[in-house]
Amino acid sequence: MDIGDMLERMRDPLGAPFYPPALQVLLVVTWVLHIFFVTLALGSSACSITCFLRPTDHRLRLARIAARLTPNAVGLGIVTGIAPLLFVQTIYDPIWYASNTLTGFWSVSFIFVVMGGYSLAYLFYLKGSADGKLLWSAVASFVLLFFAGWVMHVLASVSIRPERWMEWYAPNGVIDTRGIEFHSWNIPRLTFLLPLQAGLSLAVTLTLFAWYFRRIEEDAPFMQWVAGRGRLIGLVVSPLYALAGLLWAATEGVEFGIGIPLGVALTTLGLALTGYFFFLKQPMRQAPRTLLVWFVSLITVGVVREVIRAVSLERFGYRVSEYPYVMDWGSILIFGVTTIIGVAVVTYLALVLYQSGGTKRDGSVSPRVERFGSIATGMLGAWFAFFILVGLYTTFFLK
Repeated sequence: MDIGDMLERMRDPLGAPFYPPALQVLLVVTWVLHIFFVTLALGSSACSITCFLRPTDHRLRLARIAARLTPNAVGLGIVTGIAPLLFVQTIYDPIWYASNTLTGFWSVSFIFVVMGGYSLAYLFYLKGSADGKLLWSAVASFVLLFFAGWVMHVLASVSIRPERWMEWYAPNGVIDTRGIEFHSWNIPRLTFLLPLQAGLSLAVTLTLFAWYFRRIEEDAPFMQWVAGRGRLIGLVVSPLYALAGLLWAATEGVEFGIGIPLGVALTTLGLALTGYFFFLKQPMRQAPRTLLVWFVSLITVGVVREVIRAVSLERFGYRVSEYPYVMDWGSILIFGVTTIIGVAVVTYLALVLYQSGGTKRDGSVSPRVERFGSIATGMLGAWFAFFILVGLYTTFFLK
């Protein structure tokens, strides 16, 4: 049996519940949200630690804000990571489960590592962020969160190299079931996706934070300073982003025969961001546009990751477009309604934040938004009730 036959036989015999290329698109889109919050968590943690170590009035204030942001970003990273994980399990199940098996110890430990990182970040926010005490907990949280990113990087790297699975599973003919070896990694790719994107996500968020609270007149100097720090971080990190992208292309890209297009895409992206931050003369005022630019950049990176995965598996005849599927209309309906309700609730929260934040007035929102919120929360309550009734029905009436 060759590798292509092996991958085909490892697929779910029931097939995917929906058109696989559509799930592939959703995988990229949901990954963008996930990686934004993950890198923001790392960036805000590093920002808090750095500002406490080099204190000034503005830096101490920013350090406390960043300490509060970190556990929130971690939580959002966890929640938004569910969707891309499910899509990966649906259309890339052979490589996902194989990589998890080969690195089984760390796959299981990942959950506890993230729990530890989140708990320590929350501890520092609650007990140490006022005066910088317990800074060790913030440092330990950053290390654990970065290590969690390393584990995911190794899993992704192992998954796209099926030709080496047997070598890793049974080195020298001896089966190794411990799952403790880090079998494959790529430092330029890791540097590009984690620390450098953490810096850029932080840069964008700092400008957005300043823009959101721009109406508070007595805080204007601080907000201008925060926006300026965001622009400066973006300007410093973007050229390094381009360099790391070039090195990623020169290593993993060359390995899979796409070094030139990958290098052009990633280097151009990094240089374009450098140019954007260089010409960004009003970072606070133009923060929404900066956020849009960054999300477009993350979509580009998501597409690049997907191209690498597709090309690596194409060598063995594995194509998402050829993955068998059977339309499961029940699952599609539940997914669709859940998505609509979720988007409605998140949109309502975003509108409330936009209309009520950044001022010291009464913080009221418009009647139209209130009506929309009533509809959204009513839909959410009805959906919860539906799931409860389905659970009770299947438990007591289905035999």
